[in-house]
Amino acid sequence: MPVRGARAFPRHRHYASHVGQRLETEKIRGLRRDPSRLSMNLTGEIGGIYLLMIRLHGQRLIQIGGLGYRFFHRGSYGYVGSARRGMKSRLNRHLKDVKRLHWHIDYLLRYGEIEAIVYGQCVLDKECMLASELSRIFQLLPGFGSTDCRCSSHLFYFPHRRPLARVGYASFRRIGLAPRLYWKKPSMRVFGLDLTNG
Repeated sequence: MPVRGARAFPRHRHYASHVGQRLETEKIRGLRRDPSRLSMNLTGEIGGIYLLMIRLHGQRLIQIGGLGYRFFHRGSYGYVGSARRGMKSRLNRHLKDVKRLHWHIDYLLRYGEIEAIVYGQCVLDKECMLASELSRIFQLLPGFGSTDCRCSSHLFYFPHRRPLARVGYASFRRIGLAPRLYWKKPSMRVFGLDLTNG
């Protein structure tokens, strides 16, 4: 969401690959992760929603654009986003090391590491539906990525990656979408989830 000014995450009531692909050099320039892990079947014009699974290896105070400084715990984060079209370009942008800081997530990714990306194709925007599912389970950072909708947040936290991966995957199913794995770190285990490669 577009950026619109130090707090910690509030306590929430509840805590809770792929086929190899060669891309032309100009398409992968700037990617900080192995581009051979990208999904082959996601075309440039497809739209939908996605979940970035991010790992922050140490606690940090980070300035998030207009939100100001926020305290981030060490652990795993799930960020919900969407692209009405050009999903592939949007996801590749998230994977780039160097980019203009525009979205809230851009500020976090200066320090956090993307471990996996899961997406679902849809005509109707179900981004807020996915965020709502995750907000029932995980802690959230108020206002992050949700300045143009009524959601409390589109960023969710849990100390360990396993619950986030499992609940995130199940949440796609609950809103009627088939989760597809776009990218993951070679060392990232998907914990036996029956993810469909894109």
